[in-house]
Order: sequence, then structure tokens, then C-alpha cells
Amino acid sequence: MIPLPPVLRGEGERELVTVGGLRLSNPLLLAPLAGVTIPSIRLFYSRLGAGGVHTEMVSGAGLLRSNRKTAHMLAALPGEAPLILQLFAGDEATLLSGAERALEERPFPALGINMACPMPKVLKKGAGSRLLERPEVAFEMVRSLAALGLPVWPKIRKCPPSFPLSTEAFCEGLLNAGAALVTIHGRTPAARYSGEADRTIVGSCAALFPEKICASGDVYTPEQAAGYLDQGCAAVMLARGALADPFLFPRTLAFLGHDVHNSYRNPSPDFQVQLLLSFGDLICAEEGQKKAVLFLKRLLAGMFKGERGVGALRRDAASHNSWPELRGLLAEWTGYFERRD
Repeated sequence: MIPLPPVLRGEGERELVTVGGLRLSNPLLLAPLAGVTIPSIRLFYSRLGAGGVHTEMVSGAGLLRSNRKTAHMLAALPGEAPLILQLFAGDEATLLSGAERALEERPFPALGINMACPMPKVLKKGAGSRLLERPEVAFEMVRSLAALGLPVWPKIRKCPPSFPLSTEAFCEGLLNAGAALVTIHGRTPAARYSGEADRTIVGSCAALFPEKICASGDVYTPEQAAGYLDQGCAAVMLARGALADPFLFPRTLAFLGHDVHNSYRNPSPDFQVQLLLSFGDLICAEEGQKKAVLFLKRLLAGMFKGERGVGALRRDAASHNSWPELRGLLAEWTGYFERRD
């Protein structure tokens, strides 16, 4: 990727924050997103200010089977923010063995456990949010991974009344088992991604367990991220909001009072184009042009906001299915923004 100025001025002088046993540049984390948080995307958001990033949700069983696709999820690129490995499994033995196999491939500063995914293909394995119904299994998973000597970061959802434990009690059990940080997504498993995330339950747990809770769910603006931190959360995960607005990380850092370089606070069209071209070249080299085109189109939807002519640029970009063609189109961006029709 092209050389870019650091997002935060005085990068070597700023004070680090402690989040879940790690020392990070800031408390804004890129959430683990299936099919999205590949190395190129993680590097992209690292350069936009993410204090930490996550792998995709990695199957412990897949690692034990030496599945090539699963093993590929462990890859990383130089320059990524601290990379947390997020694992999933339906039992403690598989999770532990998978974590040990992953750590043989590369070091990770912390180990995440997904106890939040509501999708049927994960639930049928007894993993993801199914673990909210099996608290003793969940707690044993944390105890086993904590014995490896790394911070353990389980990610959960709001527990509905029908589940064995309340959200607060489940968090307490995880922390007593050795978790360093618990991320709470404020929707129940049944809600999946519909409706609104419950910020109240996240704040309640943050008050009960100071510096031990990370917030997740419906972070689309700097104000929403700051609201979670004001409730006492140690960190905030940005997910779909960061895809909808790629500059959400630097805009939030600026809102929180950090000295953000003006190139990121008020990105010019030229800066945004150079960022996209550099990122597209990287992902094409790492993952192939099919993924380069897919991700560039997705990010393009959230860039150049307010620029006249961007609608035509996005419409024309939608018709291109090769990276060289899309790259050429983006390189001619001035022709779109100079239009007055």
C-alpha cells in the first residue's frame, strides 16, 4: 500500500490504553466479521486507526482437520494492529486443541471465543450463541484457554429470560473463569441482526465489572461509540458501521479528543482515491481480483460522501467485474466530480 501519514499525530508519544490485558493505541476495535476480516481488510482499518483487529471466526475443528481454508484464516500482514484470534467450537477439548494448533502457526496476543454467533450452521455444532444455554461448557472453555497464559476474550449476546443465566450472571461466570474481557452484543440470539441493540444491558454490565466489558452492536456514529465508553466500557467494537463509513475510526478518534491528522479528519477525494487504489492493489495481490472488486465496491458505497458526481461513479463502478477495469475507472475520478449535471 502507498505510504500514508499516521492517523494520530505524535504517534510515538501518545499514551497507550489497557484493554483486556493488552496495551493498545486506543479502545476502538475492528470486530470479527465472517467473510470480511481477512488480512487486507484488517490492514486497511489498522491504517485508518483501529486499536486492535480480529480474525474471522476460526473453527477449532477445522484447525484440527488441517483444513486449508481454515488454516488460511490465520495469515496476517505486516502493519496490522494487534491481531486477536477468534475461535469457535462446541466443546472445550476441541477449542483448546484448536488454539494450541493455531499458536504453533503464529503468535497471537489474545484469544477470543465466539459465544455470540446466532447462525444455524454454527448453532448445530453446539457453538456460538448455543453456549449461552450451556454456561458450564462456556466457563470451562475460558478456564482451558486462560491456562495457555494469554488474555481470553469471549464474545456473547444478551441472554433472554428463558436462558439458564442472566447476561450479568453469565459475564460474572466468564470473568471468574479467567476471562480478561467480555464483549457483549446487545441483541439476543433470536434477534440476530434485526431491531436495535440493547445499550442498557451493556452499560449495566460495564458498571458491575469495571474495565472488563467491551461493547458491540449498532455503532454507526462517533457519538454512539463514545456513548458506550461513557457507560464505562473498556473498548468498543466497530463492525457494520465501519463498512458503511470507512472513516468511522478516525472520525471517532477525533470525537474522543485524539489529535487526528487532517487527511483523515477531512479526507479529500484524491486522498480517498489513493487509499482505495492502494488497498485494491493489495487485496488483488493477496486474494485475487474477484475479492478486490467485491470489497472495493462495498467500500465505495461509503466514501466520497457529499461529492457531486459520486452517484455516477458508483453506478459505473457497479458494472465492472475486473480489478484493472475498476482501477482505471477510479483513476479517472476527477471526470466524475467535475460534472455539474
